[in-house]
Parts: sequence; C-alpha cells; structure tokens
Amino acid sequence: MKRGVSILFILMLVLVLTVAGCGQGVPAADEDDAAEGAEDVAEITKVGLVVAGGLGDRSFYDSANEGVEQAEEELGIEYKVYECRNDPSLYTDQLVQASEYASIVAVVGYEFYDVVQEIAEEFPEVYYIYVDNEIEGIDNLITVSYAENEGSFLAGALAAMLTEEDSIGMVGGMDMPVIRNFEAGYKAGAEYINPDIKVETIFAEDFEDPAKGKEGATALYSGGADIVFQVAGKTGEGVFEAAEEMDRYAIGVDTDQRYINPDVIVASMVKRVGLSIYDTIVSIQNDEVEPGKILYYGLEQNGVGMGYGTEDMKQFVTDEMKDKLAEIEEKISSGEIKVPTAK
Repeated sequence: MKRGVSILFILMLVLVLTVAGCGQGVPAADEDDAAEGAEDVAEITKVGLVVAGGLGDRSFYDSANEGVEQAEEELGIEYKVYECRNDPSLYTDQLVQASEYASIVAVVGYEFYDVVQEIAEEFPEVYYIYVDNEIEGIDNLITVSYAENEGSFLAGALAAMLTEEDSIGMVGGMDMPVIRNFEAGYKAGAEYINPDIKVETIFAEDFEDPAKGKEGATALYSGGADIVFQVAGKTGEGVFEAAEEMDRYAIGVDTDQRYINPDVIVASMVKRVGLSIYDTIVSIQNDEVEPGKILYYGLEQNGVGMGYGTEDMKQFVTDEMKDKLAEIEEKISSGEIKVPTAK
C-alpha cells in the first residue's frame, strides 16, 4: 500500500514539474516578442519640425506642418513641432532640442540661415531639411529652393485677366530675395497678358502682423488696384480684411487660402512646402539622398502652382482663363517663356 502511494506521489510530482516547465516557456516567448517590439519601436523615424514663427498662419508654416503630418500618416514616422514665435533667443535652443529628439529635422524660416549650418556641424548623424534657401557643402544639410517666380507668373497673369482697372498690387512680408522673386514673377506674368498694366508692391516688413498687411493693402486699393497678391504669411490676413472692407479682391499664397474668405480671395499661388518635406523624408528613409544637395521645386516638379478652392465656392476664374494659364505653364516648363528671377 505504501509502495502504491509513493508511486502515485512521484507521478503527481512529475506532472506538476512538467506543467510548471511549460508555464515557464510562455514568458520566454513573450520576452522574445517584447524584444522584437522594442527593436521595431527603435526603428521608427523621428522628425522634428522647427519653425521661426508659429503654426496657425494658414500659409507657409502650416504648409510645412502638412508635410510631416503626411509622413506620419503614410510613413509611420513620429514628430514634434518646435515653434520659435519669432523670438531670436529661441532659434538655437529649439533647433538643438529638435536635433536631440529626431534623426531628421525640417527647418522653416530664413532666420535659421546661419544657425542651421552651425547645428548641422554639431549633429552630423542628423539630417536637416532646410526649406526656402540654398546652401551647399554640408553633407547632412539638404536645402530646398522653390521657383516661386514661376508660380507667381501664373498669379500675375490671372490678376491681369481679372482686373477691371488695369492696376494690381502685391503686399510682401519683407524686402528680401525670396519675396522679390515672387514680385518678379508676378509683374512679368501680368505684363505678359497686358504690357501696359500697373503693378505696385508694398513691403510690410513683418510676417506676423495682419494690421500692417491691412494697411499696405488699403494703400494699394486706394491707389487704384482692384486685386492684391499677399506674400506675407500671417500678415497677409490683413490683406483679406482690407479686400472685404473695400469691396476688392485678393490672391492668397503658399496654401490654397480661398476657404478663408471665398468672396474676395479669387485664387492662391500654392507653394508646396509640405510636399517637398515629405518627398525628402522618403528619400532619406530610402537612402537616396545626395549629400549636401540643393533640391529645386518649380512648376515641372509640381512644387508651385495655382489653387482655386473647392467647387462649392463662388468661382471667379473661368475655364477659358484656366486653359490660358495651363498653356502658359507648359511654355514655362518647356523654356519657351523665360521667367525673371530675383534670387
């Protein structure tokens, strides 16, 4: 009897140990899965977006943000936005913070011209995408330059087709090469349609002050212009206000701004900053980027163009006008029309 109990006890002990051994195998598998998961997380690309001003301008900075949002949605990247709110004391600090967080940093604002070159040297393992400038010779710094003069040529041609006063204007954020490039194309496009048209520009000397934009636009409208092209970031919102109050018209910039006030904004010259940032992130991920390269985005690369809002909005631009602009675009892309440049 005792011998039978001993055998039963031994069998039960073996069974318990076997079950315990099997149970210990489950955490081991979980640990392997966890290790693989941690490795996957580590491989997620992190992107920092540093802007000299702040989001919410419904123009240049917001367009850049759309690019990293697209990368998050389609490429699975993670990103953080670092806003400097036009405070020069923050430019270096925010750029350093972004560099410590991310492997790719998109930098938006002419204000970073010197700073980004210094920081890129300090963080050689980080790729920098600096839009709206041209810098060569730093392997991990990719600059993106836009043919805003080509897109503005279309805007000027459209304004010349729409004006009833043969007088149009432009409010620029600051008197600087990039904004002068907009002006050069705008004036040339208008004169392509009407050699005798009057084109006047006022520089607000600020990208963040709608009151100055309104003041500049009011002066242009009062001087006889019936259409004003805003190239002034957030300052340009004042142009739209003046257009509404004075029963005149405006052309938006950078993004399709018609939704802001479709009763006075007839169209927008779109500068696809977001597209260029997204494309460059893809190139970096695929190891296809050339060290220290300047990337160019014009009409041919779909980097600039025109936006007319949505179909439910009041339309000022006729199909005939759109056909004419398409014809002009083809001539620019082929080289038949040489668009002047100012940068």
